[in-house]
Amino acid sequence: MLNSHRGTSTSTSFRSAFLLLALATSLASVGCGDWAQFGNGPINPHNSHSKGPEMGLSFQANLLPGGASPTFGLEVGVLVDIQGDYYVSSQDPEIQVYDHAGNWMGVYNFGFSGPRAVPFVDSRFNSRYSTIFTGAVGGSGGFHAINVNKATVPYTLTAVSDPLTGPSQSSPKRAKDRTLYICDVRGTVHRYRYAGGVLTHLASLALGHEVKGAIALYDADPQYREEEVLVATTDGRFYVLAHDLSSIIWSDISGVGPVGSDNYYAGVTVGERGSLSSVALLPIALNPAGVFSPNSGKLRAIDLQTQTVAWELAPSNTAVSQHAIPGSVAILFDQGQFTVPGNSTTTIDNNPPGGILEGGNTGTIGTIDIDDGLGGVHPNSSPYHATFASTDRYLYGVDIVTGLEIWNYPMSAGGYDAPVVDATNIIYVGDGRSILHAVEGKISCAGCGIWANASLATGGGTDIVKLGITNKNALAVGHEIRAEVVFQ
Repeated sequence: MLNSHRGTSTSTSFRSAFLLLALATSLASVGCGDWAQFGNGPINPHNSHSKGPEMGLSFQANLLPGGASPTFGLEVGVLVDIQGDYYVSSQDPEIQVYDHAGNWMGVYNFGFSGPRAVPFVDSRFNSRYSTIFTGAVGGSGGFHAINVNKATVPYTLTAVSDPLTGPSQSSPKRAKDRTLYICDVRGTVHRYRYAGGVLTHLASLALGHEVKGAIALYDADPQYREEEVLVATTDGRFYVLAHDLSSIIWSDISGVGPVGSDNYYAGVTVGERGSLSSVALLPIALNPAGVFSPNSGKLRAIDLQTQTVAWELAPSNTAVSQHAIPGSVAILFDQGQFTVPGNSTTTIDNNPPGGILEGGNTGTIGTIDIDDGLGGVHPNSSPYHATFASTDRYLYGVDIVTGLEIWNYPMSAGGYDAPVVDATNIIYVGDGRSILHAVEGKISCAGCGIWANASLATGGGTDIVKLGITNKNALAVGHEIRAEVVFQ
């Protein structure tokens, strides 16, 4: 079922390489918890403790549809579970499953348009089962727990569904107590428990404002037990909800304007800042045609302790109100976790190896100065950075302590989805032509291009490219109506 497009390997050696990489996937995934969510859990949905293809791409493979539909629908997403099996979702009614070698192994058909947002896949290393948790765009929506039994060939897929969740475009998230949350487009947040094959609706809270982006689960207020639920709306409202959905703890309406409100289309990413209070990072997208959006293209940070706006960034190449940030923000690993430059035997808190914090050309630990563009220079000793793509054709790096732009990297077209960060702070992003880019995130050469690959390129300029780091040296790529696996 895999269709090789590049490289000189024979089909036999290609398949052997794929199987070896799949085995590496399984071995590397032990202990990585919730990595199959396209990342590292509720704080940051777009980073991974695995390494990506930092040396470039040598070949790629298609995951081909095997269900009733001859093609996938739009906005394809590809997930990989802890055993290396693949799950392809799109706005097509079918979710399709492949084994670790890329053989098609089964399908679940909703009977209406499926998930626009990437599902959550739960799996265990020593189990022959996995569970897909997802909403759906079409029909009456619903929340679905799809059980995948891998003891049969092909796999057996069965589902239990709850109709109380309306059509949704937001990915589910799972809390530490294993309860699940999803928000539908009409702004109602739902909480579920799934145990013993039974899906139980525990609570819901209606906000009354449209939600399309990702929610976050985070312990924003220590006086409340467990994580709070963080939600942003398409009309500029930000909410912090109680874990049990019994109340709104507090809200912010900084994005609600008298002329036009800010569209928090991509939702919420939480950025931790060491001993400083954490921030909710809210990228602002264009509103629908005909609705003025004065702040489109900016990134706003709301302090989760003071409950006020910490800073706003207008990126250097952005024409505010004309450009947009339609995808989520990805947070880099703490670059205060560094190896002393020039001394490979001295390591300071280097688990995981988050990056190098160095100064000048001397190789000594120090600071990097940032020109604020207004004649002032600020010392940057903050190790807390994030990255995002804009429709202005640039990928940006931002210091989330100060809100200052650190670097920018030019792409071939605008960016319409989130970048993803690997274990060594290399950033991978697909632009609107489906050209893939690898960009250095470490301060040693922050924003430096490492490689760009046009082998997946389309003639368009507004492709939505969803990336996941699936195992050591490989990416899962969903773009337009295609699902690909690309290898170093």
